[in-house]
Amino acid sequence: MAEQMNPTNISAMAVDDQPFNGQHEEHELSHSTQLDSTTRITNAMEDLSVDYPEDSQDNSFDPSLEITSAYDNDDWEQQERSLLDDQGQPALSRSSSPFPPSTVKRNTVNLEGDTTHAKGFFNTGDISDIKELKVEGQLPEWLTGEHFTVGPGTYEVKYTRKIEIDGFLQSATGNFSFGHWFDSLPLVNRLDYNGSRNTITYRNKLTCRRMIEKLRDHHGYAPCHPAGLFKTDSNQTVLVKFIKSSTKATKPDGEPCGARIMHSIPGIDGRLFCQNMANHIQELDPFDLKPTRVLTTQEINPAFKGYNSCPNPQVDARTGEYINFTMDIGYSSTSYHFFSLSAQDPKGHIIASIHNAPTGYVNSFALTEKYIVLFVFPLLANSGAVKYAWNESIMDSFTFCPTEPTLIYVISRSENKHVATYRTDPCFAFHHVNAFDDDNNNVFVDIVCYPDDTIANQLTLENLRNPETMKPAQLAKSEVRRYRLNNVLDASKVFNANNTIIPTTSSISSRVSSLWGYMRGAQSVPGATNDEESRAFATGSSGWHSWIPLAAYDKRLEHPIELPQVNPLYKARPYTFIYGIGFSPNTVNENGKIWDSIVKTNVNTNAVVASWHEEFCFPSEAIFIPSPKGGENAVEDDGVLVSIVMNAALATSFVLVLDAVTLEELARADLEFLVPLSFAHGSYKLRN
Repeated sequence: MAEQMNPTNISAMAVDDQPFNGQHEEHELSHSTQLDSTTRITNAMEDLSVDYPEDSQDNSFDPSLEITSAYDNDDWEQQERSLLDDQGQPALSRSSSPFPPSTVKRNTVNLEGDTTHAKGFFNTGDISDIKELKVEGQLPEWLTGEHFTVGPGTYEVKYTRKIEIDGFLQSATGNFSFGHWFDSLPLVNRLDYNGSRNTITYRNKLTCRRMIEKLRDHHGYAPCHPAGLFKTDSNQTVLVKFIKSSTKATKPDGEPCGARIMHSIPGIDGRLFCQNMANHIQELDPFDLKPTRVLTTQEINPAFKGYNSCPNPQVDARTGEYINFTMDIGYSSTSYHFFSLSAQDPKGHIIASIHNAPTGYVNSFALTEKYIVLFVFPLLANSGAVKYAWNESIMDSFTFCPTEPTLIYVISRSENKHVATYRTDPCFAFHHVNAFDDDNNNVFVDIVCYPDDTIANQLTLENLRNPETMKPAQLAKSEVRRYRLNNVLDASKVFNANNTIIPTTSSISSRVSSLWGYMRGAQSVPGATNDEESRAFATGSSGWHSWIPLAAYDKRLEHPIELPQVNPLYKARPYTFIYGIGFSPNTVNENGKIWDSIVKTNVNTNAVVASWHEEFCFPSEAIFIPSPKGGENAVEDDGVLVSIVMNAALATSFVLVLDAVTLEELARADLEFLVPLSFAHGSYKLRN
């Protein structure tokens, strides 16, 4: 049956939901051209191929049907549709021309003159050939190896649909768009460094091409599992969200895995892996980056069950263990099952489980020599986690509750059990920085913290493409906090005496009830009229959590940073330096700005000790690669930082190599095209 025309489903409506004004502008990132309105309408009519009956006198054209995407080019679209044969193998050889047209459209802003970060949030293409880059400067001679990154590659996919206009069936083109920086079809990049030859080579690949066809066929994306989307309107009916689209095993390029890339996972055959939060691990060929299989942790070991896993696992360099957890979600509570994999134990084993815990959004956790530490921030699943279990996006099924404490769970690695629980004031974080313990069984955990989940809501695609309309106008500012968990042995005694009531089904039900009241706008805490009072209740001496020991913290860095890095040789031990993306002095308090610098900070002095900034440039993660010369006794900041940086003024990206001591530029290499900005995490492997 034909659909009735619904203007909200036509992608050419203005970004701000105002009626189309006929002023769309098209620009190609590599060589932008602007079309006049007559040419645009003529081309759009040809593309749409709307066939009116001969007796119809209505030959008008509705400009709201016009759309632009990175897959508009007919030749490229033909290749896309025939890219894989029935066995999932490539059905054609790629053109030597490296990229499809990367055309984007803005309603109000001319990207040709735009020097903001907005250019970093549109589709790109991939290449099949290895590209040798022109290096300016000198790489360190020891820098020889591979560097892998993952990030967004495809935000939008065009599809054709049938609609009814004036009683006639017509073909129209729609556009499905992911809604958040964390939602996209991934692009994997491989960089090879040869310091002795002073060369860098590059190749990349879109690793989820099969999903493009699914999006075209279904006019949207309805994941068949929780955590498939962070904040995106799936453009699907309610019924579709509850029904798995297929019982077949997921194809290697059929599941988006774009949160982290690792060059190895101990105990799993394969050599390159991408992960997501939905408990999927995508294996890639490390040379041509072709996806070879997708598996879940439950396929590795049936004991590792759960809808979700952490996209940022920990690898203990001392023991060789890969440590992660899965989330087994129930109606009233969730179990977090921590497990270990290693070359000696490839099937792995459960370390310990945390039961009757709240269902929280957990993007990372901490690891010390003695303990595993899990922070569950009060960004909690609402409606008893029913919406989340029914595959709604994370931010549409979770709510930040400022009257609930952040719960901190401690697992003993020697006893293989949950031994203590702490609490602290409500806050939110994406990333842990580092953690370590001392001889007195105190644990110290450093985290990039925010007061609430505002930052997660600000990083939507609409806000990032239109920075002038970001709400709140300034990006939420982080601070690095050091949490002190005093004497875990003493806290363990308190836990053993009280753990039957933390948090039991009844207390969880109470929390869900209070959260529901908060969602409806009710006052969650009697008498609480502001954030300070709400936070005071969360850390006070009354309520279901009153017996839980408090974890104090101090601010170790007030300069806002993200994607924190430390020398990996200093993981799980006292350290001094944190690296990350930050702000330049001129932009730190400007509206609509995101991170535009690479910074080096001293966690012991609360100071920025060095920074790199270039006008109109925006870095993705700056990964720390330590010099191999010093071994375990190396100076902490002896190494380099490497980042793929977008130059918005030139609409291109370049590889940047910095001295980790001074953050002075050692070398750069122009990629000659634009790589979308990434909030994901890379990996490196040095060769001897």
